[in-house]
Amino acid sequence: MNGHAAIIRCLLDSGLDFAIYRFPNEQEPYLVLQLEGEASVVQGTEEPEGFIFAPFAETEITPTLLIRPDVAVRGWELIRQYTCDLPHRRVSLGNIPLVRKETDIDKSNSYKVAYRTFKYQLDKENYQKLVLSYSELSPWSAAGHEDQVFIKALKDYPASMVSLVYTRRSGRWIGCSPELLLEGYGNKWHTMALAGTMEYGQGEWSQKNMREQELVTDYIEGQLQGLGARIMRDGPYTVQSGTLAHLRTDFTFHLQRQVSSYHIARLLHPTPAVCGLPKDEAWRFIRLFERNRRLYYTGFLGPINLRGETNLYVNIRCANIRSGGKALFFAGGGLTHSSDFREERMEVKRKLETLKHIH
Repeated sequence: MNGHAAIIRCLLDSGLDFAIYRFPNEQEPYLVLQLEGEASVVQGTEEPEGFIFAPFAETEITPTLLIRPDVAVRGWELIRQYTCDLPHRRVSLGNIPLVRKETDIDKSNSYKVAYRTFKYQLDKENYQKLVLSYSELSPWSAAGHEDQVFIKALKDYPASMVSLVYTRRSGRWIGCSPELLLEGYGNKWHTMALAGTMEYGQGEWSQKNMREQELVTDYIEGQLQGLGARIMRDGPYTVQSGTLAHLRTDFTFHLQRQVSSYHIARLLHPTPAVCGLPKDEAWRFIRLFERNRRLYYTGFLGPINLRGETNLYVNIRCANIRSGGKALFFAGGGLTHSSDFREERMEVKRKLETLKHIH
């Protein structure tokens, strides 16, 4: 077994709550490990410190969780030192109950019905954008071998935040997200608008994708202006994520007063890139009519206030490991009035393949 994979296997076999992750364009991963007890539920008034794992929408079964940083180190050698003597325990995947078990989007009636419901509202101009998600429970030869999947994902997705997170409450999640929610410290911060998807190298961006990016960009800029931020904007430009390309606009912003990182994250989450516009109304509509439980998909994750810094990413391109050699894969796409059903379904299929092909 690869030496690095063996380190992760020790973590997986320990039964302890942990997050191991690597930021885009970096070489060495980080580890946040809680040595006793379970990850705590974040309450609305506190300023968390550790590794946060937040859902799209908080519910009793999907609360916002915080892994306490009893161990917080960077680099394979230090991670090995803290994991080589961990005890082996019986590990529960902590599976969240499934209500609906889709297995093929081409045969999914619920996705088709939800698409029609969403598109009707867009055609009536009740919304500018709505994001429709889908989850698929599939056999996966890599299930149970997340140590090897993580190592391979580090190589295959150098420009993404690659993560493997386990808590007894949420279960085991693996992901490779290209979408930053918030990073920085003090009064200096960075976020991005990431919207629009096509096969990398396919050609020019469509008007639909350009419009989607514009909507997300304008919303984020408006939210930052509401904080009184001094904003510098760069983009949009094309970025690659595996076989896919996205449109991205970067925002660097300075605040005139101290604002907590958790408050800023909550102000931005969920971004229109994973929700819609108008955001509050779109969020409520999605909760009522999407027909898919997102769980921690399109939530956010990452270290928060750890040694004074925050680096949070949107939890996309992810999968929840299930029992029986299966995984629950998640994907979605932004719909506007110009969306086409077959094109949107194909985009979701391409996104589902991000992790499926790793085995």
